[in-house]
Amino acid sequence: MPKIVLDTTLRELYRLDETQDTNIVLVNVRPTAEVQVNSGIPLSVNFAYQSPNVMTDDRDTLARLYLLLVPQIFGFIAGQMPLIIFDIENAGESHRDDAYRSHGQLIPEQRPQLNFVAKPSDIQLAAGAKIAISTPMDCLMSLPHAVDPKVHYDLLSKRSLALSGLPSPPSVVVDTILRPGEALSDRVLDAEIDRMTKAIKDRTLPFVVKTPQSIGGEGVFLIRDESERYHAMEVIQRELRRALKMMRQWNRQMSTSSIVLQDLTSGENVALSFFITRKGRTIFTSCCPQLVDSHGHWEGGHISYMQQERFRRKYSQIIEKIGQYIHGKGYYGPAGADVITDHKGSQFIIDMNIRMTASHPLGFLKNHFSVQRGLQEAKLLYPLFLDCRRQTFENNFQKQIREGSLIVVGWCHDKRGETSIASVILAAEDESKLRTFIDEVNVYKMAY
Repeated sequence: MPKIVLDTTLRELYRLDETQDTNIVLVNVRPTAEVQVNSGIPLSVNFAYQSPNVMTDDRDTLARLYLLLVPQIFGFIAGQMPLIIFDIENAGESHRDDAYRSHGQLIPEQRPQLNFVAKPSDIQLAAGAKIAISTPMDCLMSLPHAVDPKVHYDLLSKRSLALSGLPSPPSVVVDTILRPGEALSDRVLDAEIDRMTKAIKDRTLPFVVKTPQSIGGEGVFLIRDESERYHAMEVIQRELRRALKMMRQWNRQMSTSSIVLQDLTSGENVALSFFITRKGRTIFTSCCPQLVDSHGHWEGGHISYMQQERFRRKYSQIIEKIGQYIHGKGYYGPAGADVITDHKGSQFIIDMNIRMTASHPLGFLKNHFSVQRGLQEAKLLYPLFLDCRRQTFENNFQKQIREGSLIVVGWCHDKRGETSIASVILAAEDESKLRTFIDEVNVYKMAY
């Protein structure tokens, strides 16, 4: 099979504006809120997360998604950088083979250096090395970070965006008045939860409710009718009870037990991907329409390569505002933001994903798809639950893989080795042909 050549890599971007070689180690594990997916990775309590709308609570499935599939996708554009991947327990070596096979499609000069570990204490860093993470976690705190994890956590917060002064839809932040260490009896908790959720009960429809720290839409509720309000109230009340019990003196200033109510704004919704250099330059990499499923979960990104220059100009000012803001706080590295343009042409930041995002790889493949092959439309699908093994899938699409219109950016077999969870990028000359291509892939898709 022909090897894939990326337009650039994270390694090259990290080296921009640097006077010396940057020794960055990528650790892209995604945290889970309530299910411990690996005995060596405890749930994060100080850096608390919420996932009330998570697609499953199955430990093995979440382990394969967040310990292996997500790091493969994020690592696909790393370049020659060390990439830490946590082992899946009781899985033998098959999950490692999956990762090596995905990144083996790249030319050797652009492949990440995979390092598999069982737990964070197994991570060995060279002198002067620092980790770059997608989301701060308690278990990684002993390691030197490229960006202060408290600053990073704050930049990921929906609450912080609402209070940042950046252009975002009108929002109301409801903070708890309880303090860490207070005796939190059921009566006290019930009263505080009632007080905090009163804003949800009384607000005029439609609107959006968000928990402060969630990923992939797992803590976002669109409330357009009374049934959606009732459902959101039930879930948020349970989530607040858990969050209030997790408050610690250490994370008191990070506002882990808040909710954000926001106007529901309609318009063109896109995911912007960019990179902030060490000196604060903002490098645009892509603009993709937002794709979510019927449950509000993120399910991939779609890029039109012929439109990227127009999008770069259209969103240059808001990207620059975001870049200046987050660099001023001390962040550099890959970042994303969800932006909506209303009917008046005003642009609002719906969410800031100050980390690597799954849409990023699309912007690094323009030369591969558009320039060399005339494939102007591409879509990254995630997660794909497939009723087949990788070899079967690749055999059935060997022509497309050989021609370069299908790239497997992440793959993980289930524990029996019969079904799979995957992420692939499909490309075609136009949107009609891309839809047909997607339908062909979806023949192997399982309902989940």
